[in-house]
Amino acid sequence: MNEPSTHPPDPARTAVILSSSFLGVYAHAGFLNALDARGFDPARIAGCSAGALAGAFHTCGLRGDALKDAALDPRLRRSFFDLGFLWRLPGVATSFWSTGIFSGKRTVHHLRKLLGERDISELPLDIAVTNLTKGISEIKRSGPLAETIMASCAVPALFTIQQIGDDRFLDGGIAAEFPYEQFIDDPDIDTILIHRIRHEEGSQPNVNWETVSNVISMSHHTACNELHRMRGDLAAQKGKRVIEATSTTPFPGLLSNRLAPTCYDLGYETATKLDF
Repeated sequence: MNEPSTHPPDPARTAVILSSSFLGVYAHAGFLNALDARGFDPARIAGCSAGALAGAFHTCGLRGDALKDAALDPRLRRSFFDLGFLWRLPGVATSFWSTGIFSGKRTVHHLRKLLGERDISELPLDIAVTNLTKGISEIKRSGPLAETIMASCAVPALFTIQQIGDDRFLDGGIAAEFPYEQFIDDPDIDTILIHRIRHEEGSQPNVNWETVSNVISMSHHTACNELHRMRGDLAAQKGKRVIEATSTTPFPGLLSNRLAPTCYDLGYETATKLDF
């Protein structure tokens, strides 16, 4: 990443980038609330997967306790489950039918109730998705908010392919874990502030246990890191200031919200300690 500047970034010319991460909405919400407490309101927020969730909450006006409550609400986590997994799971396991275990429909319903029937174009928000119909990584600045957030969260095989209009989508983190390429040539943005989430060693599945799923996961992370490095090099060539802040959190459990407050607090601490 770029060397630190001697002057603080101008919020009006800063884009905050929220990475994809398993249930990283907790730490991202803490990070955004701490920025808000510091009086730092960025010009735009770009998010992928969990980052899209937190970014949408913030740009829809949820701040402070309202943002924390929305992110940590057990109903959000539970909305990702549906009983249809009972018949989809055998199809996914055998590759005979279904593109994912969960449909995501309950999540869309939850988000509509919380955020309303909004279009992304109403918000200073960019959402990264993978457009399977066009075969591209795409940054959405318009389209139905709830459906696009779910598309950005749709991890392959875990969730079914998400249909929006004539196009089919999956997780934006497939090729844009840190979605900021759109700002590299944007004359209105001179600072790119990235919030990355890492998980503590020993708090997540053992990647040294060599299974097919772990090999695929490690390969994906390698590709994402290489794309991130290339985007960083290009941003530097264009004179952009790139700041990367990392929150190291426990691996949040899918079946419990027990670690959610801890993850939130760690994200809050990261932004509080951020030296501009």
